[in-house]
Amino acid sequence: MKKIQNVVEYVLAQLFAFPVRMLPHRIALRLGAGLGYLAYYVVPIRKQVALKNIAASFPDKSAREVRRICRNTYRNFGLNIVEFLRIPEMDDSYYDRYIEVVGGEQLQAAGRGGRGAVCLSGHFGNWELFPALIHRMGFPMVGLARDQRNPLVNKMINRNREAWGAELARLGMGVRAVFRALAANKFITILADQDAHAEGVFVDFLGRPSSTAAGPALFALKTGAPLVFGVVVRGAGGRHTLILEQVDHDDLEGATPGNIYQLTQRHARLLEKYIRLYPDHWLWMHKRWKTPPPSGRSIEKVIPGGEG
Repeated sequence: MKKIQNVVEYVLAQLFAFPVRMLPHRIALRLGAGLGYLAYYVVPIRKQVALKNIAASFPDKSAREVRRICRNTYRNFGLNIVEFLRIPEMDDSYYDRYIEVVGGEQLQAAGRGGRGAVCLSGHFGNWELFPALIHRMGFPMVGLARDQRNPLVNKMINRNREAWGAELARLGMGVRAVFRALAANKFITILADQDAHAEGVFVDFLGRPSSTAAGPALFALKTGAPLVFGVVVRGAGGRHTLILEQVDHDDLEGATPGNIYQLTQRHARLLEKYIRLYPDHWLWMHKRWKTPPPSGRSIEKVIPGGEG
């Protein structure tokens, strides 16, 4: 039964993807916005989760403002889906017309360092464009991605990601493989803003203790690679701005639990800054705070075996 379900989902995804790629860009974006509104009003997947998360993170906002942010979050998610499906069609003229980069010198400096770079973002704006844009700027890159439950849909998604021309690696790959990539002066891209369960580092994020993946800090501190944070901010008419900032860790020596905590908190603060600037850009539907911090334990809890 599961195999049949996987096939049905894959066929439906392909049937939707084909016309999306054929449509003029602006019409495709209207379709994506409509898809997002449909999800908000008609098929409200995790809508209550999103509303609860927004209200808790912005206690000063009225119920009406919270609903507006939530509605626009679903709209942006619909736009993201359409744009992701169109990645293979995005040629030079698309990037020249629709993309602006701010802080590109951060990547140039990282490339000259010879240690690669850990490029970090969150499920913010069009996060699928984040690795595509970095690779397009000429940096050899390995994108870490989580597998989807449906293996057929997973292959379809990865084919789109491979259209960037970058390498893909499964999230959770051995840390030694990541270290080898950095040693070869490759850039690693990773999204590290989802709940990391009991194995994560508990840092303050949007006012609450949040279990956060220790990997980005661990990789940077163990190798000396720069940690570059970036977000893709959505503008009018389908335009995007990639904003890059370096997360400094020159004052942190070694991948100790305390240093991993400090660096994880620093990049969490950066993501929080952009969420507060563009609250409808983040994926509020995720159960970000489902793992409570362990009682009687320090907030600086690091992944078991994280040093190796």
